[in-house]
Amino acid sequence: MLKAYKEKYAKALIQYSIIDLSGLIVESDDVLFPNMVNQNIVDIHPFFECFSPLLLSKNEEFIFSCIHLDYNGKSIIGDVILQTFDGDKFPLLTMHDLTSHYNNYQTTAQVRNESVIHSQILELKNSYLKEKEEFKNTFIANFSHELRDPLTGIITFSDILEKSGLNQQQQNYINIMKSSSNFLKSMIDDILDLSKIEVGKLDLVIEPFDLIELIEDLKSSYTVKAKQRGLEFHSNFSEKLPQILGGDALRLRQVLTNLLNNAFKFTQSGSITFNVSLNQIRAQKASVHFEVVDTGIGIKEENIKDIFNSFTQINNQNSYKGVGLGLSIAKYLVELTKGKINVTSEYGKGSTFSTSINFLATHSLKLNKKPRPKQVAFVKDKKYNILLVEDSEITQLSVLKILASRGQFFLDIVYTPEDVLSKISNYDNEFDLVLMDIKLKENDGDDIAKLIRKLPEKQHRKIPIIALTAKVFKEDLKRYKKAGINDVIKKPFDEVSLLDTMSKYLK
Repeated sequence: MLKAYKEKYAKALIQYSIIDLSGLIVESDDVLFPNMVNQNIVDIHPFFECFSPLLLSKNEEFIFSCIHLDYNGKSIIGDVILQTFDGDKFPLLTMHDLTSHYNNYQTTAQVRNESVIHSQILELKNSYLKEKEEFKNTFIANFSHELRDPLTGIITFSDILEKSGLNQQQQNYINIMKSSSNFLKSMIDDILDLSKIEVGKLDLVIEPFDLIELIEDLKSSYTVKAKQRGLEFHSNFSEKLPQILGGDALRLRQVLTNLLNNAFKFTQSGSITFNVSLNQIRAQKASVHFEVVDTGIGIKEENIKDIFNSFTQINNQNSYKGVGLGLSIAKYLVELTKGKINVTSEYGKGSTFSTSINFLATHSLKLNKKPRPKQVAFVKDKKYNILLVEDSEITQLSVLKILASRGQFFLDIVYTPEDVLSKISNYDNEFDLVLMDIKLKENDGDDIAKLIRKLPEKQHRKIPIIALTAKVFKEDLKRYKKAGINDVIKKPFDEVSLLDTMSKYLK
């Protein structure tokens, strides 16, 4: 009986294939993927491109876990093992179909993570709020920092590859990498913003700004996005809108961007409409009404109350990516202005998000137009000596590649206080600038900056120091300034932001 059941219901989960040294499959049992013989593994899936140098090794076993493979319409998640041999024996490729295992593991991890997050949120409400909040912020800051180093590498080398004369397929791969890294960066920034909001450390910066320029810029960006998605994008801006207002333009843009992104996220066909109108101007205050209307999937009435909760998505389909922070952050930011976001929705037909925000409105407001960014330029034929204090090999290589592309820099790399002070104090080294990572493995960069500022020689004490960091809370910036740090470059950075900031101090 058992033998009959096994013969009927047992599922083969392992495929064995023999490949020659060029990657050609010469023999395969076709258990998982049929018709692979005489195919080159590189043509089967991009993952196998990394096999080329491995095929030439002798008596080595290479194990790759949790690999997503698809071929001829079939997809699996599994482990891949490459075994090489001595002599003339061809390598053996083994593929294990562990799709159910990894899916179950992912589900379990997700449930566990959600449970931990909800538990932490509840703990923040108890008598140990201050202690727990400090721990959470430290964890998030460290977590953010560790992610931003590899993100810097991805961004830097994507830019480098993009300039290397790619074919169309390779350019498409680069575009995917950039889109993914930007999406990850956005999620990290959302998590940090949420953390700052919850402990009251996110303050609005009230400055004059050009409202018309801001909403026209959004209109231009989302018109392009709508065209790419095959959607219609409409905008209606009242002619009565004042041009110059007093408020936090950065946070207003963040609110409107989150509302528009949410509309695009859940609208597969139809249109998105962006309306901006003036409610009233009274007692030097202008009330402006913003509205985003979509023809998307809509929200069930019983779910509307939950859509602004952190880390919550009402629709859990995989096609709607994200961690559920956009609307939560928009709600917090609007509430900082004493406003409220209103929602009306009809399930299956679309939603409308609207809010009215108060701004300063007075004729005394004067807009300080920032000059357009100029192309980064350094003194012609001059070579600059740069000291990089960084223990991340990814960031080291990223900075090296960016500076090497200019041909005007000599770069020294250290990461301990002793080496930093020794390098700077050596009269054979006249450094023009120090790039200082703040979070080193064993030291804080701002502490090293203090040591530099205490050096006896004036020219050493005055050397410009630029911090490389993901920690840019207001209290962090004050601490850096107190330590004698001249400027800050936020991780992840790209070529333009690095060179532009450096150019301010290199003459």
